[in-house]
Amino acid sequence: MVYVSLSARIRLDVEALNMSESIGNYVRRRRAPVIVEAEDGYRIEYVPAISGESLAHAYQVNLAKLADELGLPVCEWCRKGVLVKHADDKYFHGIKPAEKKPEEIEEHVVKNCVVEDVGGFLYPKKTVKRTSRITFGYMVPIREALRAVAVEPEFHVRYEPEAKEMQAIYNVEVATAIYGLKAELDVDGIGKSALGEAKYIVGKEERIKRIEAAIKALTVTLGNMGFGAKKARFFPADWEMLNAVAVISHPIPFTASSPRLENYVEQTLHRAQSMLKHLSKGSTSILQNISIGIMGVKPTVEPQKIKVEILENFEELMTWVLTEIKNKGTVE
Repeated sequence: MVYVSLSARIRLDVEALNMSESIGNYVRRRRAPVIVEAEDGYRIEYVPAISGESLAHAYQVNLAKLADELGLPVCEWCRKGVLVKHADDKYFHGIKPAEKKPEEIEEHVVKNCVVEDVGGFLYPKKTVKRTSRITFGYMVPIREALRAVAVEPEFHVRYEPEAKEMQAIYNVEVATAIYGLKAELDVDGIGKSALGEAKYIVGKEERIKRIEAAIKALTVTLGNMGFGAKKARFFPADWEMLNAVAVISHPIPFTASSPRLENYVEQTLHRAQSMLKHLSKGSTSILQNISIGIMGVKPTVEPQKIKVEILENFEELMTWVLTEIKNKGTVE
């Protein structure tokens, strides 16, 4: 199994990328609870957040666009950005799902839509479930910058000099913070059946294209502000990818440390070294391979048996990820 794990920190100023509800003329920013250290132990604090659902939706929309550019198959609804997927009989074309086995339904969907290959789908009538190969967590502020987080309502007025009933006063909450972001991609699972026999559903050439599309969609989504809503009037005043670490592991998945931790890059390196030692011990020794790419930070740790590459920016980091996957010779 080839597995990509990404942790990153992004600074966002004056943004309304993920709202939760409107109460009258007040639009609330999404918040999530986090644990904060206190003098008497710990307390819960509610901070601005961007949900994994929001990130996953943007990623799949971007993946559909890239797949179209690469000549890869995308179903009608995913192409429109309506991610209902093959959840009902009316979305199927070419087969009658009621007459097919679960693995045949999965094969049909995967062959005809890259978005559902990578992002998963559920056909509930036969409980045909393909788990998403891409994983996102909530974006929440990093621990050491929790005091530098703000959520404030901004006052706005829609003015009409003659028809007073058309005038409107409203408030929109905006947030500013340094967010930690987590994303992971099961490269080995792209184009591969998750039901019945574990086999590749598409050919090698197309599978390589699908992997490239999946990686590039991640680059576009995270490195180009290709996510979030309410950007027509609340595009972030400033945004910057501060630093990031990408881990490529094979055959056992290894997850990069949380970007909310102050020394998350160093922790990732230490843990990777410890994992290699652990898996190599005993009578059931496993030959684990881990490569780590880093941008925005110069680590002091130099672990053995781990390839570490320092990159200048996020795009270079993701290019390294794509190249490293191919160089490992694990794309079959």
